[in-house]
Amino acid sequence: MPKVDTSGPIKKTVILHPIMDTCIRKTWAMLIDEGYEATYSTALNYMLFGSILEGLEEREMSEEAREDLTAFLEDDGVINKLNIQDHLEQLRDHWGPNR
Repeated sequence: MPKVDTSGPIKKTVILHPIMDTCIRKTWAMLIDEGYEATYSTALNYMLFGSILEGLEEREMSEEAREDLTAFLEDDGVINKLNIQDHLEQLRDHWGPNR
């Protein structure tokens, strides 16, 4: 694994697809049900870390997963919506919310 800066958390604003939000919220609920003091960020990091660890395994991604990821990237409507929201957030950060 690459060297990781562990000096502290890094705050980022991201725009999530509604399906991702649902998955994160379900993971969050699962973690709380298991007795962890979890937050939305904990659940998101848990999911990402699990995906990274799975990706490090020396086995191929299933054909179905590969097709789903490709379909997501090729869905211009979804990608454009996510990108527009991301750009609007950047503009609000730069100019302020009242512009």
